[in-house]
Amino acid sequence: MNPHGVSRRKLLGLITAGSAAAAGLLAVNWQNASGPGWPGISPVNAGGTPPRRGDKTLVVFYSKTGRNFPDLNLEVGNTAQVAGFIHDRVGGDRYEVVPSEPYPADYDETDRMAQREASERLYRPIKPGTPDTDQYGTVFLGFPVWWGEQPMAMQTFMRDHDLNGARIVPFVTHEGSQFGNSLEILERYYPQADVLDGYARQGQQVYRDPDGTRTQVNSWLEGLGF
Repeated sequence: MNPHGVSRRKLLGLITAGSAAAAGLLAVNWQNASGPGWPGISPVNAGGTPPRRGDKTLVVFYSKTGRNFPDLNLEVGNTAQVAGFIHDRVGGDRYEVVPSEPYPADYDETDRMAQREASERLYRPIKPGTPDTDQYGTVFLGFPVWWGEQPMAMQTFMRDHDLNGARIVPFVTHEGSQFGNSLEILERYYPQADVLDGYARQGQQVYRDPDGTRTQVNSWLEGLGF
């Protein structure tokens, strides 16, 4: 893998697992994407000079516990599992994005809410205490793909933190959509970031085969030079 930038569409074919079968908030609804420019998404620090970066590493993730597709009841979310495997290898700091008001426990209700938030660009408030991202030169950014993109809680973090000038390493869990539109959206927020090759894994496979997932994650990170 090339550790210095990436073709976003190429990422869709990188390390992945699982079928294209899924519905609801994890569905494949991204095929007609035309690139950056989603209504309501503005570049962070548009036209400005990227902040001076430290050399620290940060693993940031949003992950949903409780009821998940397909009929899983998770004490630890699938994306959180992957974040833990990454952190075990690369070290640094770890931060979990937590909504101020949790999503509903019911899967279908969360599905409807997530779709409305995405379509209307409703940023979900998150709990205070987010890190000063200027001190991090490398930021791993992880999330489940909901309705083809980052959950709006994660997009709240992205809107409020300038990661331009950093190396951003995306990782996602999904149920068929792989990265969906999320890489184009990431580019829209951070046009001056260096986005490295990402990792995508079907959530069910993370849950059912954590050891295999850890092996994949370590191989991916080794390919990136971590």
